[in-house]
Amino acid sequence: MKESTGLKFSCDNCHKNIDSANEYCKQCSQFLCPECLHMHNGWQPFLTHEVINVQELPVNAHKLLPLNRDRDINCNDHNQSLKVYCETCQELICRDCTLSQ
Repeated sequence: MKESTGLKFSCDNCHKNIDSANEYCKQCSQFLCPECLHMHNGWQPFLTHEVINVQELPVNAHKLLPLNRDRDINCNDHNQSLKVYCETCQELICRDCTLSQ
């Protein structure tokens, strides 16, 4: 298990559960509160998604996540949204970066 970041995250789905998101879906790139996680895990299209506890995120992951989640951060090399978390590099990368690495 990774060292805890000590940060609290709000649910990206319902936005009403402030600082209560305990889980993070890697495919959706969303922090989820217990209520939304239950709904997420019950939907057929999401059954193959990998959901991890926020305590398992790398210590520096909070630096990689957009501060304003409504606005995308673009890749410097490809000018595309950073949407994929690379476990090897421990950073957010774009779709084209996944093809070149």
